Amino acid sequence: MGHVYLGHNLKGLFYLLACGGMEFIGFDLDLSVIGGLLGVPLGAGGFGLYVFQIWDAYREAKKIEEAWV
Repeated sequence: MGHVYLGHNLKGLFYLLACGGMEFIGFDLDLSVIGGLLGVPLGAGGFGLYVFQIWDAYREAKKIEEAWV
């Protein structure tokens, strides 16, 4: 939501769909034999992307703040 708040709606939508997609596919794969190999990395990747997007929104906000000064 940080990107949407900053006005970067497409970037925010991309991050939302990417994180949700990785978590959904990772959860779905956990129910299969392949899930032992791919399910955990996809779930961890979704969490990693979530943490990255928080940092990225903070960085973008700082850029906007510096432009005002």
